[in-house]
Amino acid sequence: MTSSKYIIFLFCTFALLQSRTTGAQELSLRTNLLWDAVSEPNLGLEWQTGEHWSVGVDAGIKAWPRYLAWDWDKQNPTHWRNFAVAPEVRYYVKEVFRGVFFGADALYTHYNVGDVPTPFHMYPEVENYRLQGSFWAGGLAAGYAWWPWQHWRLELEAGAAVGLAAYDRYECDHCGTLLSKERKVGVVPKLALNVAYNPVSREKHRARRGGNLTISGTDTVTVLTPPVAFVVQLKEVKAPMTVADSLARQNPWIIPIEKYRPLTYLDLTRPAADSLLFVNYELNSYALRRDYMNNAEVLDSMQSAVETIRDAGSTDELLLSIVGLASIEGPRRLNDSLSVRRARAVAEYIGKRTGLAPRQFDIVGKGEAWDWFRDQLKARPEGNEALWDIVFNEPDADARERKIKQDPELYRKVKEEFLADQRNSGFIRVYYSNRPDAVTEKWNGPVAELLKAKHYAQAVAAIQSDEALLSRVKTDAEAANAYGIALYFTALDNKDQALEEQALSLLQEAARMGSECARHNLEGTRVYGPARKEYEAWMDVMKEKQ
Repeated sequence: MTSSKYIIFLFCTFALLQSRTTGAQELSLRTNLLWDAVSEPNLGLEWQTGEHWSVGVDAGIKAWPRYLAWDWDKQNPTHWRNFAVAPEVRYYVKEVFRGVFFGADALYTHYNVGDVPTPFHMYPEVENYRLQGSFWAGGLAAGYAWWPWQHWRLELEAGAAVGLAAYDRYECDHCGTLLSKERKVGVVPKLALNVAYNPVSREKHRARRGGNLTISGTDTVTVLTPPVAFVVQLKEVKAPMTVADSLARQNPWIIPIEKYRPLTYLDLTRPAADSLLFVNYELNSYALRRDYMNNAEVLDSMQSAVETIRDAGSTDELLLSIVGLASIEGPRRLNDSLSVRRARAVAEYIGKRTGLAPRQFDIVGKGEAWDWFRDQLKARPEGNEALWDIVFNEPDADARERKIKQDPELYRKVKEEFLADQRNSGFIRVYYSNRPDAVTEKWNGPVAELLKAKHYAQAVAAIQSDEALLSRVKTDAEAANAYGIALYFTALDNKDQALEEQALSLLQEAARMGSECARHNLEGTRVYGPARKEYEAWMDVMKEKQ
């Protein structure tokens, strides 16, 4: 068995095994219009082997030497005869015979060509000599297929193949002298514009992709069923926004408790993007003054947020994280103690006015803010070259401070432009957790379980019997999607056209509200509903015959 026959045998074996496994029998006949355009008749056969897989083979033959079959003028040096066969395996992303696909193919061709112009002079030997031999290759391709009509499809496909060419090279005339025998690795492009005919129409093809369907009062039978690709999509219903959620959207220092991290794990020696609250202190002081800098505004904002969240009654937990800092002036040991006391001063102030317990405060002192000082200096390096050299090149903190103070003018500039901002309790965050919402828990609990078990009528009854559940449908896209799906399958089971229209309208509204699941489900209903009704009508006829 030659290598080309062996490749074709493997492709056919794969197809037969897949077909026996899946029971798929749909075929498609095609021709490549680009081959036809260069006067090479061709025909392809493709058959479905699975939900996403197909196997096919294309063959073409050009028995005459030039573009026109009747052109046998021996004075014309152009010579082009060949036979080609190309088996292919395809994977369709959505469904066989439609949409984007990827292919792996083999190619065998026997050819006799000479003096044939090629695009961009890609193959000069074909233009300057006559070559007679064979080419074996394997390649990859990608394409797109669509159905303009019920039985006819169009396909675009492009790719490339790499293989081995073994040929005899002759002088470029009718039967010239043999010059050499060659074996070379070659690359050939693949480009196809296929027109294909499917005996099974587009609609029947989409309705024949299934396996089993259970009908009430009968056994499970193997039939032509709705597309198995319609898998209902549901998403958890979110709890409505609380007062704390609303405040968190406006203030980056109010954060859900699930994002909490212990202060010891954070880099708290410099400001962070969400640390917009800072309470400032005078030099060497931890006395909290409302009239110092903008302390009154900051303290009032904190107190108001805590009281608003507490009084709304929708949260289970409140926690305040407060970090104290000291400037780089003075002994390190004194600054460590000072930073802790500054953080405690803020906690005592807020606790006394809001009633928060000591356990609701997370307090830490981070000492001297050298990293913050470096960030400040990086933001304004011009005119601060001497200070830059000390801060970034002296490794010892106490030595850095001594060198700065040795230059009175430099020290004055540091105090006026940098250090006042460092004497603070900063990095103040308010963490909160919302109480579980009873209605949301029902949607994501009992109702979701009924839908997963496909007890659609029971799910409809549960929703309609609870005014709170029904009310959520009006405001939540995922609740509307879930209710719409429950109504849809209940309507199909009861053959209730009015209820089906209500369900589809509800799914459309859920899609308008932003549910991607609803958009997916609507697409599924467009194929599933008609196919199921066609099947049930057929079953009714079969029962009458019995």
